Amino acid sequence: MVVPVFRSPHSAEHTARGVANGVFWGLTPTIGLQTMEIVATWFIARQVFRKDSSLLQALVWVWINNPLTALPMYYAFYLTGLWLLGNAGTATGYDQFGELFGGSDGWFARVAEVAEAVGVPLLLGCVPYATLGAVLSHRWATTVVRRRRKRLARKRADYETFRTLDPSG
Repeated sequence: MVVPVFRSPHSAEHTARGVANGVFWGLTPTIGLQTMEIVATWFIARQVFRKDSSLLQALVWVWINNPLTALPMYYAFYLTGLWLLGNAGTATGYDQFGELFGGSDGWFARVAEVAEAVGVPLLLGCVPYATLGAVLSHRWATTVVRRRRKRLARKRADYETFRTLDPSG
């Protein structure tokens, strides 16, 4: 996930906006819809706000939410949402929460069951994580790209200095 950030030919801001877009949607309980959300955000930012970003970066970074991380993340969103709603004492245990996602019904039936059981706290609880994640990832990506480019520029300058001092090389 980090290599595309390092190798991006675009400006640091362009790259960072893509990373932030992916991280934001990756920190939501919307697996199955995230690609559409990323493309819609990219399109609106580009067309309405004239802020272009890396669609590739967004599509890569959304994978912070994947089949291995989804359930623990969703449980954190759920607990946070309950706390924000003032219902922290009504939380179910992790195992009981996990059972909501393991049904044998079809995907739509499971989504409907989860939405009915924990939907509001889950969606509300993801907002602080998604927002903070987008802000921090944007800052991180900007810093990483700028530092790498400065380091490469210094190496090129050192090489050019060496070449002028040693014309035989």
